[in-house]
Amino acid sequence: MNESRPEEAGPGAIDFPLWRILGHTAYLVGRSREKELAGLDLTPEQAYVLDIVHAAGGVTTINRIVEMTQRKHNSISALVDRMARQGLIKKSRTRRDRRVFSIRSTPKGEALLARVPRDSVRQAFSCLAPAEKQQLAALLQAVMEHAYRLTGTESPIPDWPGDDSAKA
Repeated sequence: MNESRPEEAGPGAIDFPLWRILGHTAYLVGRSREKELAGLDLTPEQAYVLDIVHAAGGVTTINRIVEMTQRKHNSISALVDRMARQGLIKKSRTRRDRRVFSIRSTPKGEALLARVPRDSVRQAFSCLAPAEKQQLAALLQAVMEHAYRLTGTESPIPDWPGDDSAKA
């Protein structure tokens, strides 16, 4: 009854367990992040959007946020609307194309982003040496870029800083 499936033998046998470990790890780190941000009345998704807008120089579009998060447009649009009501960002139509919304930082959103702790993330990776973190980043970058190619899209995520082995 406990027979292994044919696809579980051979060189790819580790693939599905790797996927499970990756998903489970992301979930656990995410839960820790949720608890950490709860004190600021902020969700990890909101913190991520604030970070994306900040990294873009204080202004971006909903489409760019969709591209960066790989979430559905309607989900990001609803999230952005909630954040705009909270005064964390400002949403307005662009002059060039009235169908496109410009998303801008607000002083309140920038001030909140500056207070966002990152201890949960630091603690999650504290079990790794700096060289191991670099190696993990390069490996995950390579898997992510390949996954993007499999979906027929190009990765909008920049390469890991200081590492050019992810392209190898």
